[in-house]
Amino acid sequence: MDKQNLLTIGNLSKQTGVHVKSLRYYEQLGILLPAYTDPDTGYRYYTLSQIPVVDTIRACIFLDIPLKEFTGFLTRDQRRIHYKKLFSHGTMLAHRKIRDIQEKLRLLEKFRKQMDREEDLLLHGEQAIHALPEKYCWVAPYAGKQHTPEFNILMTRIFDDIDRCQLRLGAEAGLLSFHRKAGTGQLRLGAEAGLLSFHRKAGTEQFLYVEVEAAGRDARRMKKIMRLPAASFLCAIRQESGIAEAPGVFPDLFAQEYDKIIMETELFPGDYDVANPKFELRCSLPPGGK
Repeated sequence: MDKQNLLTIGNLSKQTGVHVKSLRYYEQLGILLPAYTDPDTGYRYYTLSQIPVVDTIRACIFLDIPLKEFTGFLTRDQRRIHYKKLFSHGTMLAHRKIRDIQEKLRLLEKFRKQMDREEDLLLHGEQAIHALPEKYCWVAPYAGKQHTPEFNILMTRIFDDIDRCQLRLGAEAGLLSFHRKAGTGQLRLGAEAGLLSFHRKAGTEQFLYVEVEAAGRDARRMKKIMRLPAASFLCAIRQESGIAEAPGVFPDLFAQEYDKIIMETELFPGDYDVANPKFELRCSLPPGGK
């Protein structure tokens, strides 16, 4: 073959600004094949018409289009590039990235507001009443405390399940328990598809919970997801995890006969002490009162 009008891989690298190692990698992916390979030396040669192909590969990288999809924008002989298809796909990915960034910013703002509330609670150092919005939580039965091997293992498993279901994490996680007053048949929590009822004997039921962004109807109907309605809580700072100690922390509330939601979450102030974490224990207030 006449090599006079062909480019060595080194020349192609100089004319495109793409490193030789990258060009060889593109060959391994099957998206930039040499026009000719010398059977005696193994040297690779390319045509001038392949320079636009290299430029298009660089455009895909810039647009975060996976290179494994690159051949979808070329004819098999690599003589035609489907730019309109490529740019349409790039536009779709860019809009998706914008939505993801906006979602992260929204979640970060939620974290910031929660952090401000926690720092206010730490600053005053006493029990305080806070009105908390509704939450959708992925729950799993758990009777222990936070910061234990069992807690960490179960939490990791829940995170994996949430990711597998393609749900977004919320801003909070911790322990959750329900104290049902004696003499009633069930504790009811509102749910999007009706009422979520817990039919059980009088007593306490405890869970580990992770807040999720359950915006879709299907997500809200998942058995593992529980809706906690907006409510006012009496909140207290604790030096150690121990949701079972709630009756001693809130004796006045536990002296009253009503169904109670107890929550315990770790505090994450602006300056977090990894060796001495603090916890927030909450008890829902009685309907229409304190």
